[in-house]
Amino acid sequence: MKTKFVITSMLLFFSYTMNAQDWWRSKNRIKGNGNQITKTRTVSSFNEINVGGSFEVILVKGTEGKITIEAEENIIPYIETEVDGDRLKIQYKRNTNIRSTKSVTIRVQIKDLESVSLGGSGKISSEDLIKAKDFKVNIGGSGNIDLHLEVQNGSASIGGSGNLILRGKAEKMRSKIAGSGSIKAYAFTADDLNASIAGSGNIKITVQTKIKAKVVGSGNIYYKGNPKHVDTKSIGSGDVIDKN
Repeated sequence: MKTKFVITSMLLFFSYTMNAQDWWRSKNRIKGNGNQITKTRTVSSFNEINVGGSFEVILVKGTEGKITIEAEENIIPYIETEVDGDRLKIQYKRNTNIRSTKSVTIRVQIKDLESVSLGGSGKISSEDLIKAKDFKVNIGGSGNIDLHLEVQNGSASIGGSGNLILRGKAEKMRSKIAGSGSIKAYAFTADDLNASIAGSGNIKITVQTKIKAKVVGSGNIYYKGNPKHVDTKSIGSGDVIDKN
């Protein structure tokens, strides 16, 4: 399971890198014309979201499949919002070099969501509380995700220098960082936490009952709360630190 988390995050990172290389090589270069407009699209149902690019994506409760894009008029046609299986993919069309002069904001209405993935330097945030039995968050690259969750089984994985902010709670939570990323989750309470870091990243979280944590490298895992069962291991200059 741990290996799968790392692979998922790294695939996101490499996928975004390859797309970036396509942009630089592309002859189809588009620069924003400065005319900011709003367009609404409708897609089929989904339970996963995969974002690749420097978009700001806002998740809101509503009619699943309704997407609102605020961006420059000549940029919008090159923004793909397609559902493949159960996964909504948001990205620029391949072989295009997009240079927007204004921000691109995409509001996605959701109903039943189970997974959010971000590749690149974009941002994903939730306006409303997201409830789910199982929920996965993956970041590959330098992007930022900010979510309010209430889940039974949660997992968070970062490959790179991305940042994840969590609020809410989980019965069981698995968190993993490979690189220099950070998980800021003192406002998120896990009953049972399994956390690991390989690199210089940091995890800050609140734990209620049980924590199993491992650090390899210079990163640190900080925890609040008073778990009865504490199992920690550190290899390198990093550590698992009780912040109560």
